[in-house]
Amino acid sequence: MWTIKRIDEADFGCEERLPGEPLMVLVSLESDDGRTIQFEAADNWLTVQELSEGDEWPEDIETPDAADERTARQIQWMENYFDALEEL
Repeated sequence: MWTIKRIDEADFGCEERLPGEPLMVLVSLESDDGRTIQFEAADNWLTVQELSEGDEWPEDIETPDAADERTARQIQWMENYFDALEEL
């Protein structure tokens, strides 16, 4: 089992994000046997997955059923986001 130990804002260095580019975060996972890995992921993707520090990294995150459900939640999130932008 992998646990999310840290979620930090990714370092863009002296360059800023391009317009429309998603906010990226650095995710640190630790396994039961002490192994660690780090990778970048889109912050809004983690939000849609409802993942935060201390949570177990879901093993089924890449299964087809989970992907379909994730896609539906991502589409709903984007629709809500675009509706909010239109209201501005």
